Amino acid sequence: MNKMDKSTKINIVAEFANEVKILAKSKRCLRLAISNFSVFDIEDSNFDIASGLSWVNEISHDAKYDLILGDLPLGMNRINFEFGDNKLKIRRNWVELLNALKFLKINGVAIFLVEPTVFSLNDGVEIENALNSEGYFVNAIFNAPQGILQPETSITPVFILISSKQTDSIFIAELYNENQSREVAKNYFSNVDSGDLKHGMEIPQKSYQGFHRIKIKQQIEKLETQYKEYEEYTIGRLAIEINYVKSGEKLKEKGNSIYIPKIGNSPVISKITDANIKHHNYFQVVLGEKSINEYVSAFFRSDLGRLILESLTSGLFIPHLNKRDLEQATVALPAFKEQKQILSTQKKLNDLKQAIDVFDSELALNPNSSSSIVGQLDSMLEAIGGLTDIDRIHNIIRQGESKYIEFKETLNLDVRKKTKEKYIVLAVLKTVVAFLNTEGGILLVGVNDNKDITGIESEIKKFHKNTDKFLLHFKNLIKTRIGEGFYPFIEYKPIKVDGKCILMVECKGSPSPCYLDNADFYVRTNPATDKLEGPKLVEYVNNHFNL
Repeated sequence: MNKMDKSTKINIVAEFANEVKILAKSKRCLRLAISNFSVFDIEDSNFDIASGLSWVNEISHDAKYDLILGDLPLGMNRINFEFGDNKLKIRRNWVELLNALKFLKINGVAIFLVEPTVFSLNDGVEIENALNSEGYFVNAIFNAPQGILQPETSITPVFILISSKQTDSIFIAELYNENQSREVAKNYFSNVDSGDLKHGMEIPQKSYQGFHRIKIKQQIEKLETQYKEYEEYTIGRLAIEINYVKSGEKLKEKGNSIYIPKIGNSPVISKITDANIKHHNYFQVVLGEKSINEYVSAFFRSDLGRLILESLTSGLFIPHLNKRDLEQATVALPAFKEQKQILSTQKKLNDLKQAIDVFDSELALNPNSSSSIVGQLDSMLEAIGGLTDIDRIHNIIRQGESKYIEFKETLNLDVRKKTKEKYIVLAVLKTVVAFLNTEGGILLVGVNDNKDITGIESEIKKFHKNTDKFLLHFKNLIKTRIGEGFYPFIEYKPIKVDGKCILMVECKGSPSPCYLDNADFYVRTNPATDKLEGPKLVEYVNNHFNL
């Protein structure tokens, strides 16, 4: 699988930092090169560069800078340090961060590379309070491109932007590619809250708990709409008791209990005899009369349930769940009678799976028996397949746009002007070509950037009369503008989701280069489509397609 190389990730950060420098109108700048990895790789005569843990000795003690960029190491040992009136015991990398702020001008901006947890742990709260007491505030947090520090470490760090400007919110965003990172910088300085991580969004001060949790929370909010008729409870409200044992000890089975892993990805179970890890790695939750343990354990094995538990885990290296956070885990709970009906349906599905397995194993010995039930089996498979498509679409939408997923509201229709526009279909076809030229992907037409399912019925009715003519139109677009030779790598079909029609287009990576209109070459980056020309095009084609 072709992945973004490290130099490209460094360029993304450099473009972002340069844009910040321009927008902040920074004239005198300082770059601290303290760590073994250098992510602020900027060549600019306006920058003084100081390196190593003795960097303070390399600059004038009364120097002041408009912009400070800090390449800091991660996870160093803790030492005692005084910052203003605050006596702290903090990691050495944070000591260097606090030291650097002494050289920042009143209206200056500082950006530092730090651990992804930032202030969400206990010592982080102490550091942030110390910063605030000395007149410094975290205004923004940016997630670095994934894997930027490899091979040194697999941790994806964040960049925190600090200034003397006090705000009610923090601007957060992820850095995907060069153009998008520049846009993020502009949105920050323009106070644009787009509501998503791709363009930048605002969250309340001191509410940041990591990009991982933010993205999970967004998925949870999307999923919760499917449980809107259920009542929401916390484990703390449902539980009569929560138990755990020491290493080497065994849990005793109790009625109406579930067992939730403290670490790892093992499933939640309703019987301790089904445990696949040691007992001391489980919480035993004894439930009250409102809930049935088999239902609650099944809920926590669902997409929503897994995300809820995952959002509560903490720890930089080994995620773990503690009792206090577990008590806050929410459960979408229907009435007791409905819980029984759901469990009954699940049992029937399991019985059906077992029956199919038996049928499969005996088919070779009794081929004549298959004809009597093949019609029923086809009907069941068609129904199950339809449900699977809907669930899959929901899951794709929850994930959001990425290198492998793209949403387009329409194929041709400008929803504001109600007219057919060439630039809209061009954007769709560019995405298809980019998927073909990269590693494949899924395009959903009928879903907007906010992950809302808008559907394509209006477009079909206005321009094509029916779905068959719409699909023929799409096929002709592929034929005339992409090429019949790429048919084997493109599959598409309409799917009815929540009462609205979506066109799902699945693309595989093509073994040969694909050009839109025999002229333009596009590739997919996180989560954007980029056009390649000149030497970059030649290099990519030679490397990716092994020509």
